[in-house]
Amino acid sequence: MIITINGSCMEGRRTGVGRYMANILSIWVKRFPGHKYNVLFRREIPADAFLSSSNVEPVLVPCPKSLNISVVWENVYLPSAVARLGGQDLFFSPSYTLPLRKVGGANVVTIFDISYISHPDWYPLKERIMYRMITGATVRKADIILTGSKSSKKEILRFYDTDKSKIHVTYLSVDPVFGQVDGLEGLDISAKHGLKGTVVLYVGLIANRRNVPTLIEAFSLSSGSKGSDATLVIVGKNLSFPYIDIMETAEKFSVAGKVRWLQYIDDKELLALYDRADLFIYPSLYEGFGIPPLEAMYVGTPVITSNMSSLPEVVGDAAILLNDPTDPVEMAEAIDRVVGSKELSLEMVSKGKERAASFSWQRCAVETMNLFEGIGK
Repeated sequence: MIITINGSCMEGRRTGVGRYMANILSIWVKRFPGHKYNVLFRREIPADAFLSSSNVEPVLVPCPKSLNISVVWENVYLPSAVARLGGQDLFFSPSYTLPLRKVGGANVVTIFDISYISHPDWYPLKERIMYRMITGATVRKADIILTGSKSSKKEILRFYDTDKSKIHVTYLSVDPVFGQVDGLEGLDISAKHGLKGTVVLYVGLIANRRNVPTLIEAFSLSSGSKGSDATLVIVGKNLSFPYIDIMETAEKFSVAGKVRWLQYIDDKELLALYDRADLFIYPSLYEGFGIPPLEAMYVGTPVITSNMSSLPEVVGDAAILLNDPTDPVEMAEAIDRVVGSKELSLEMVSKGKERAASFSWQRCAVETMNLFEGIGK
């Protein structure tokens, strides 16, 4: 079978979708060597070793600089490149949308969530219009829709009249790099970023649904923040709309000197932060899956998250779930419970590691390929 893939999510600094694609593709090329994988890129071909495998053909599909935005590339230049390659049995887009123009073979897409449909107030008008149009066409056109949780499957079915049998849940996992805690020698993460005492950590793109202002307020109310030895570390690029000024919010709640906002760090530093943190908190109001809580549990950090959308499905009974993540008092009390009890913290670490180990990229990759093979022939 010839599988053509939109690989643009793997370019540059990888976040969730790029990690997802890289992990399952690296497994496919070894476990399913009889298939050929055409992987199309927009700006650059990454240096991953698996892209040099004999059954992989990485293809750079350039477009003029003035038109080099994702929606134009995906709907004009990508379909033309797919047509030139020809012969594919299946086209796969791992990042929410398919080209409006039909490409050859079976069409498969991964839609991790539809927050831009269910909560349009979190997105600029231009994005809402674009995603509403493209997502609707994608759902109608796709032969298979993959998603990361039962919660997201229900959301897709709530907003789109489509056959539920073509929507399949394939659970994600944790990048193997987060199992390499022993490789942190020589990196003093506390000294590098001025971390003191109890460290509360948040990781993820900053969006309105991620509820970061409430986290900052809760941190200001927690017992640990009252003394001098406490730090709230926020890791993530700010894509909020309406815009949330992180440091202005920290100033508002009188904790600016205790907040460290790191827009992007490499995997080694991120692993070191997970390892250093006394507590990881992810108070999101909506997630299609939510990899960061799983990463934290995998490393061995107690997790607090929201009792909303897919998050209970991901963390099970291994985390403290906030019934109302918009309530800073409830959140502050949860922070104090974990930080104040070594026994509770150790119990959460044990449960968290067991829970995280139950998710597997191998299983995700095999289940996905089984679906491909069932429809792509």
